Amino acid sequence: MLIWNQLKAQAAAQPEKRALICGDTTLTYAQFAAQVEIVAQAWLRQGLQPGDRIALHMRNGIELATCYYACFAAGLVAVPVNTRLTPEEIAYVLEHSGSKAYLAPADLRIPTSLPSPEFDTASDHGVKLALPVPKPDDPALLLYTSGTTARPKGVSHSQRTLAGNASYMDAWGLRPEDHTLLFTAMVHASGAIMLLMSSLWMGATVTIVPVFDAAKVLDTWESSGATFYMSLPTLVRALLAEQRARPRNITTGRLAICGGDVVPVPLQQEYAATFGHPMVEGFGMTEGLPTLANHPDNNRPGSMGRLVGDVEIRAVEGELRMRGAGIATGYWGHPPFEDGWLKTGDLVEIDPDGFVWFRGRKKEIIVRGGSNIAPQEVEETLYKHPAVGEAGVIGEPNEYWGEVVLAYVALRDGHSVSAEELIAFARQHLAEYKCPEQILFLPMLPKGATGKVQRRAL
Repeated sequence: MLIWNQLKAQAAAQPEKRALICGDTTLTYAQFAAQVEIVAQAWLRQGLQPGDRIALHMRNGIELATCYYACFAAGLVAVPVNTRLTPEEIAYVLEHSGSKAYLAPADLRIPTSLPSPEFDTASDHGVKLALPVPKPDDPALLLYTSGTTARPKGVSHSQRTLAGNASYMDAWGLRPEDHTLLFTAMVHASGAIMLLMSSLWMGATVTIVPVFDAAKVLDTWESSGATFYMSLPTLVRALLAEQRARPRNITTGRLAICGGDVVPVPLQQEYAATFGHPMVEGFGMTEGLPTLANHPDNNRPGSMGRLVGDVEIRAVEGELRMRGAGIATGYWGHPPFEDGWLKTGDLVEIDPDGFVWFRGRKKEIIVRGGSNIAPQEVEETLYKHPAVGEAGVIGEPNEYWGEVVLAYVALRDGHSVSAEELIAFARQHLAEYKCPEQILFLPMLPKGATGKVQRRAL
């Protein structure tokens, strides 16, 4: 079943159940499905045609959720635009995607000749048009990657791959009775697919926080009674710091999923001790998520998890490759992935029980005197020190060794430690050749659009 059809099925089965909550606005499943259909009809009347790309430059909210589903219902292709991009970067996305329309609030909108489609949910404007019936392999969503080495690439998801991704979430433990707290950006794959679309696919309720602020998220969590969310390590650390500073009475949490970057075991332990429920690690990419998952009943902390759904994996010279119903069809303007296999660029090991262990990025491995060093292994060791809030490890050119380990660290508020003390700490846990030769301190480490520490920037 496709995304729009599944929403209609949920609206028919449980019309009065709350689907979306944002601030003072609540929509039931029946109300949300009706609103989506009104917008889809309006856009077709305005001349948009199935297959047209529509750029959605918007913050988290019910309006963005409606626009996504209106695109799916009308056979259009949604092109979410990261709100952190510069006007030049946004212009590139609009041009590269061949967008026919551009929707943005006044404070985000950039100058462009593209028309802005009407967003009016109050009227159906008379006679209804027959909505098109998209084919499973029709494109539905273009997600532009952050592009650390070159121009961003448009990851192309079809109606079928979106449905595949959404239906995988039961492997993570998401249930129809859950109440999802959505505070990651809905213009990214995690917010759009893993939280919004997957939760609505399951028939759960979603409370949306428009912009991430740790205090606002915890206040909303406390008042909403949310049970489930997915986040990034950097955001989890912010939530922990805020909860330590001003504890909330949060008792409804059942499960948190963390991914997007390495999730140190000490962070998982601190989270469970603070909030009283598990945080498990999983793995997904813009090109396909979720693909690997730990489950609260089958959790191996430190691993990326095991396969979900129909995903297949293999390691070719250590590099993880994947294919399955939820894997994107390819990159916009490029040939499809060969035989459906996505080359992730991640180096992994697969243990006898099927758990996958991250061993570094293919392009980020540090080679010291012929020995490979995974940056995240060193980072995870540094995270074990109570003073370390953020860590980023890179290779520094060295005439004798080729490369040596250089670490950047941002300390937790109220903590102090010297570089020498941290290096000595690392030597207690790592082989000598893996230990940092030097540690430099920064107030905070550079992060990309999804909140990952950007080793390339370091």
